[in-house]
Amino acid sequence: RRAAPPSGVSGGQSRRHNSIEEVMPELKLETGNTEEQWAMLSALAHTTAAAPAAKQSPTADQIVGEFVAALAAKQPTPGGGAAAAVGAAVGAAAAAMAAAYTTRKKDRESGAAAAAEALIATLDTAAVLAAADADAVAYADLQRSWKDADMSAEEKAAVEARALAVPVQLVERCHAYVLAIQAFLPSCNPNITSDAKVGIHQLAGAARAAFQTALVNSPPAAERERLRGLLREMREVEEALLEGEACP
Repeated sequence: RRAAPPSGVSGGQSRRHNSIEEVMPELKLETGNTEEQWAMLSALAHTTAAAPAAKQSPTADQIVGEFVAALAAKQPTPGGGAAAAVGAAVGAAAAAMAAAYTTRKKDRESGAAAAAEALIATLDTAAVLAAADADAVAYADLQRSWKDADMSAEEKAAVEARALAVPVQLVERCHAYVLAIQAFLPSCNPNITSDAKVGIHQLAGAARAAFQTALVNSPPAAERERLRGLLREMREVEEALLEGEACP
């Protein structure tokens, strides 16, 4: 979703959102400041949800069937970026549930409960889910940049950079969550480790999906390779689980 408007989609078909440029002018592609960027994305999603012209409720407020139907419809958003974000939120939720079941009396005595509570605090499902709405706003701005003859080259470059930042940060967040869950597995309630592993697989898949969205936004070669490195690390974790190897 970058180079040109999708075939057969007119400006009237896109949902109306606040400009990402107006809402969050400070959002930049700076990988060293991920937590602050995710706070910005969350704020963006809430602002988008409040836009009076929006035709769709925030992703977090939709029932699953409503979101799936919207995703399947012939309309610009939600699209692949939103699908990746929702998948990541589901994965984080599955792992958080496994951690919640690791708070028994014996877990507290062994220290496992402390690890579980730390994981629950790390897995911010709301922040991940907010990326679905941030992706829609970013795409709406891209559509505007294709049609606005008065927009400067610098403004268009900023819009494109912010559109790239959304999926890049989702890949980064998925990677961080996968490593956190992997570290927690030895402490996990043995009756529910499969759910924590589901979280890892779901997050890794969401990261791969987000990477595809990032590729459409033409990241620099060095950034593509960095993201591929994160995907490889997640794949190694998955492969170890699939082979039944013990986690470190």
